[in-house]
Amino acid sequence: MANKVSNPYIELFEQLPIPERLEPENIAAMLKERAALGAAPEKLEKIKPAKAEKPAAERNITVSSSKRKTTVAYRSIASIAACAALALGIVGYLNVGNSEIPSEVVPDSGDYASDYGDVHKKFEKFYIDNADRTTLDSAIEDIERSYNDAQNESSVGGQISDDDPIVTADDKNDEVIPPIADDNPPPVSEPDDEPLPPVENTETVDDGIPLPENEAESDNSDIAFGEGFILIRDSNMIRVINNFNGALTYSDNIFPQFEEMTTKTLAGFYADGTKAVAVYSVVYGDSSSNRSAVEVCVYDIFDGKAQQLSVTVQDGSLIDMNFANGALYLVTVYNDYRVAPIIGVEDLESYVPSYTLNGVKCYVQPSDIMIPDYLTTTDYTVISGIRTDGAVSVKAVLGYEGRVLVRNGAVYLFGYDDDAGSAGKTYVRVFSLSGGNVLYAGRADIDGIALGGDGISTFGSAIAVATVKNTEDGYVTVLGVYDGTMNPISMTKIPGALTTAKRSGDCIYFTEAKESCGIDLSDPAKPAIVESAPAKDPAKGLVEFNGGYVTLTKAADGSLQLAKLIKNEAGALELIGKTVISTESGVVSKALENNGLLLISGDIVGLPYGYYDGLDYCYRYALYRETDGSFAEIGSIECHETDPIFENEKAILNNGVLYIFSKGRVYSTVVGSSLSVVSKADIVESSYSGH
Repeated sequence: MANKVSNPYIELFEQLPIPERLEPENIAAMLKERAALGAAPEKLEKIKPAKAEKPAAERNITVSSSKRKTTVAYRSIASIAACAALALGIVGYLNVGNSEIPSEVVPDSGDYASDYGDVHKKFEKFYIDNADRTTLDSAIEDIERSYNDAQNESSVGGQISDDDPIVTADDKNDEVIPPIADDNPPPVSEPDDEPLPPVENTETVDDGIPLPENEAESDNSDIAFGEGFILIRDSNMIRVINNFNGALTYSDNIFPQFEEMTTKTLAGFYADGTKAVAVYSVVYGDSSSNRSAVEVCVYDIFDGKAQQLSVTVQDGSLIDMNFANGALYLVTVYNDYRVAPIIGVEDLESYVPSYTLNGVKCYVQPSDIMIPDYLTTTDYTVISGIRTDGAVSVKAVLGYEGRVLVRNGAVYLFGYDDDAGSAGKTYVRVFSLSGGNVLYAGRADIDGIALGGDGISTFGSAIAVATVKNTEDGYVTVLGVYDGTMNPISMTKIPGALTTAKRSGDCIYFTEAKESCGIDLSDPAKPAIVESAPAKDPAKGLVEFNGGYVTLTKAADGSLQLAKLIKNEAGALELIGKTVISTESGVVSKALENNGLLLISGDIVGLPYGYYDGLDYCYRYALYRETDGSFAEIGSIECHETDPIFENEKAILNNGVLYIFSKGRVYSTVVGSSLSVVSKADIVESSYSGH
């Protein structure tokens, strides 16, 4: 417990020498002097913690987290006064550089530690030396402040006019793109607002078919097919359905194994051949002192029963994960500071991330710990590959800043680099993921400081990085677009420091107090300036189908209708045909809320629907074939229940068998001249008595 520190630690703190500059009276004088200088443009203010996009599970990732105030203090090998000085922050001048963007990732040694002593020295330097530290986000704040001051001073002196146009130039031919009209700025939100929501389509086509307001999503992350079994998520548990050529039996459950004072939450699961992989986010301890980890359990599934093969536990809070070709790749941020101070190099528990393999604890080896010369935090980014056969590969990078992209086959870590004394570079360290191995692939340096918010975004396979840099002609905002190996695809330059980036659809909008700009990256190789909000896509929320689109809607008279639409030459939607599916009173369908639940296979559409007949619920799943806009029913299955948990939701075609899922039951069916049930497995016992 963090509030129960033993007397030897207290005595140790009392014996530690306090540097004269960190005496309480000197700290007070220093802060007073800093406050007096705060109004001067050339002096920088206190740095805010890096604002990272939060992962799916909320995590505390900063040293100064309120829940870890006590723990952080005991971690420092300096005095409590030194910790206070670090918390309040003393920063120096921001010196923006002007390096060139490399043509590709440049392999280098990676600056790995030669031994644990190298890591220990970095912690000593970070916590004892009163070194100036700047994060990516705080550097942008400093640029914005400096730029605004310069704008104000220049406008007074008449050197810069508010009427000067904003222009962009293509790096290759310096072709000037027309300025944005001042009277028609793009819609952008304030810096602290939520990201712009996608433009939603609520219009109707000419004949009155209402279009869905929700974007179609087909999410099968709660279902996984293995060899001879199906995994289905049920809250924090995984249901195992034995599947022998379509013959279904509900056969087992996979639960997290709890220890005392431990909380585990199912973060995801995967099927790989005859094996199942469950991933849990773990918190050890209570609210006053806890530690985070990620637990990976591998099971062998035989005859529908799950037998645990291995358990790997990695330190840190889950950032992202990806499963490919028999290996799970995890990215965590490790910032769990122990209650004990770092006494010496051998005290690995206090400053080195660890992992356990079937109960055996291992510390990340020094040769697998990368140490940048310039650190903004002592948090680690830990990347691991965990194969279902038990092999593990782990790498760690000191200095997590909350900017991580995980793609199929690669992890990208973004940071701020000041190792040469010339601030103003955003580095990208790339790790390749293959065969369960995590390998350092190299580093790319991008000129300028990466913007927060949506300043780092992905557009398909392209990565867009927006930076602000200082040049001889003043500040410039640069939007660089790169491929998966960080080769530049395109670049757009905008005079001025546009320090807020918000994404909406395929566009990124930049704004500053006096200027705004939008860039369309629907074609990453050909970025285009947008002078207003992009036109609404009339097909947004529809499902692509058989040369056009299909949508399930509810008409004004309450009937359920299936409609086929196409885009004409003008880009508007035209109705080809519609078919009434049901006119039953109170007809419902999960696919009305999300058209992505429609099953699409060639010219066939599958959909769930149901209604209440006054005694019980009638739930159906039906298949339709489309011909010239008209839908003819192939066949349907039907059940009567008193519990809405049996309402059908989605269907998945796997190895020629169509599986239909509700929260209470799974059907296996075959499609021929009609739709026929092969087998079913009840997850919840039915209470229907046959009214």
